Amino acid sequence: MAGQRVVVVGAGIVGASVAHHLTEHGFADVLVIDARSEGTLPGSTGLAPGLVGRLSSDRDLARLALDSVELYARRSGGFDGVGCLEVATSEAQLAAFADDVRDGAALGIEARVITAAEAGALAPGLVDDAAHGALFIPGDGTVDPVAVTAALIDSARGQGAQFRWNSPVRQLEEQNGRVIGVRLDNGVVRADTVVLAVGIWGPMLASTVGVQVPMVPVEHPYAFTTPSEDLTGEAITMPIVRYPEHAVYCRIHGTRYGFGTYDHEPVPAALGATAGRRFRDKVFEPALTRARKLVPALRTADVEKRINGVFALTPDELPLVGPVPEVRGLWLAEGSWVTHAGGVGKLLAEQLLGLSSGFVDPARLAPARFAGWSADRVAKAALPHYRGIYLTH
Repeated sequence: MAGQRVVVVGAGIVGASVAHHLTEHGFADVLVIDARSEGTLPGSTGLAPGLVGRLSSDRDLARLALDSVELYARRSGGFDGVGCLEVATSEAQLAAFADDVRDGAALGIEARVITAAEAGALAPGLVDDAAHGALFIPGDGTVDPVAVTAALIDSARGQGAQFRWNSPVRQLEEQNGRVIGVRLDNGVVRADTVVLAVGIWGPMLASTVGVQVPMVPVEHPYAFTTPSEDLTGEAITMPIVRYPEHAVYCRIHGTRYGFGTYDHEPVPAALGATAGRRFRDKVFEPALTRARKLVPALRTADVEKRINGVFALTPDELPLVGPVPEVRGLWLAEGSWVTHAGGVGKLLAEQLLGLSSGFVDPARLAPARFAGWSADRVAKAALPHYRGIYLTH
C-alpha cells in the first residue's frame, strides 16, 4: 500500500483500534476524522458499560475478544480482570454451563461451575438467594472504554497517524465505482481507502454512495443506582454478574451499582446527533423493575440515572469487517462491541496490508456475506437477536 492514504471515519474505540494497528505495522499515512472534539465520546463508546466477556458461543467472537483483552491490558486504564459470574436460576441452566466449560477449555479460557454460596461470596448482593449455582469465568472483566480509546489514539498519533476533530463527514465521494474521499463542510478530503468505523451512523454514510450496510440500530437501557453504603470505604472489586435466563447484567461502578437488561421488545432507533436517546419509560421501566427484583442489592437501591444508548445489530450477531463489494476502496469496521473492538481493528488492518495472523477467518465477518439482502430482510433477521445477543456477548 505504498503511496496510499487511508481515511478512517470515526475515532471511537473501533476507529482508534484500526489506526493503532495500521500504524503499528508501519503504515503511517492514516487520517482519522471525527465529528466530536477531542476528549469527548458522545457515541456508543462513551455510553458502553465496559463489560468484557471473552467466552462466546461463537469461536471467532471469542478469538476477537481474547485479542482485544490482550490489547487493552497493555494500555493505561485498560482491562481489569475482575471475572464474570453467569448465575443460574434453574437446574436446566446450571446443567447447560457444562457446555460453556468445554467451549472455554477448547479456547484456552478458564471457566468452572461453582455453588450459589461461592458465587454469593464473590459478588455479595448481586447473586439471587434462589440461585442454583453459577459459571465463573475468572479471566473476564471490565474496561474503561474512554481511557482505552484515548490510549489507542495516543499510540496511533505517536506512530504517525493524524486526527482531525470537529469535522463531521457529510458524505462519501465516489468516482467510477471507487471511493475517492470524504466530504466535509469545508471541502473534500482525498483518500485511496475509506474505513467506516462510525457505528450506528455507518449505514447513513455508506448510503451516499449507494451501499447498504446490513445493520439495525436499537435502543437499550442501562441504569446507575445512588451510592451504596455497602460499596463505600475501601475500593471494592467484584465480578461482573449476568443472569442469562433473564437477560440481565450488573456490575459495580465505584460506589454505585450499574445494571442493564435486554428483557423487553427490541426498539429500533432513528439516527440522531449522538448515540444517547430519551429514556423510554413505558418500554424500559418494567424491564428495569424486573431486573431489580432479581438482584438483591438492587431491590432497595434508588436509581439515580437512567441511560438509553443505541447500538447496532447485524443479521448474524457478528461484526462487519472488510471491503464492501459494491464500491472499491470502501471498507467497514462496523457492528462491533467494545468487547471485540481491539480484535476488529487488528483484523481490518491486516486485511488492508495483505497480512494474516489467522486468528479469525475474514470471510465470516466480510460485509459481502449479506450481498443482495433487502433492508426488510436484514431487519427481520437482526431484531430477533436483540435478547439472544446477550448470551453471545
